[in-house]
Amino acid sequence: MLKKNILAAAFVLGSALVSAHAAAQVSYFGGSVGRAKWNFDCAGSTSCHTAAASWKLYGGYEFSPNFGVEASDSALKATFNGRGADLAAIVKTTPMNNFVGFAKLGVAFMKGEVVASTYNFAASETHYSGQPLISLGALYYVDKKIAIRAEVDHRRVKVSGFTQTTSGVTNFSIGVQSEF
Repeated sequence: MLKKNILAAAFVLGSALVSAHAAAQVSYFGGSVGRAKWNFDCAGSTSCHTAAASWKLYGGYEFSPNFGVEASDSALKATFNGRGADLAAIVKTTPMNNFVGFAKLGVAFMKGEVVASTYNFAASETHYSGQPLISLGALYYVDKKIAIRAEVDHRRVKVSGFTQTTSGVTNFSIGVQSEF
């Protein structure tokens, strides 16, 4: 399944690269912090945290003012931990009063981990998977090269070997982006 997701993402991004325009090419990088909320049922648990701090470092390349690709490294922690890298196509609106909206669609290559402990016993289980990623956000350009970025993204993270234990994670983040 992971190989099919990787091949599909490579095909989509490769097709986009072939058809992209060469005008106004821009590279950018940034970082953000936020709050991740896991959609996981903790019924029957004595200690279960489904929301916690998150962080993300990212970089991208715009082939035109409205289309590019972006890669990121992020961590989403709670009782369940997610860490991984994303690869996504990004589509942007035209600037209006220094604001730009964007949407991303791609693949999140995630390491999901669930940690359980009782009095004298602790255990964890880790799984890797490629899952769909969707994101909406906005940029506010403070000047021509620096922007404040707010984003809401949603991905799935597989936290155990059972297919029913893939959990949705919604992350809200805010940060700074710089173009070069």
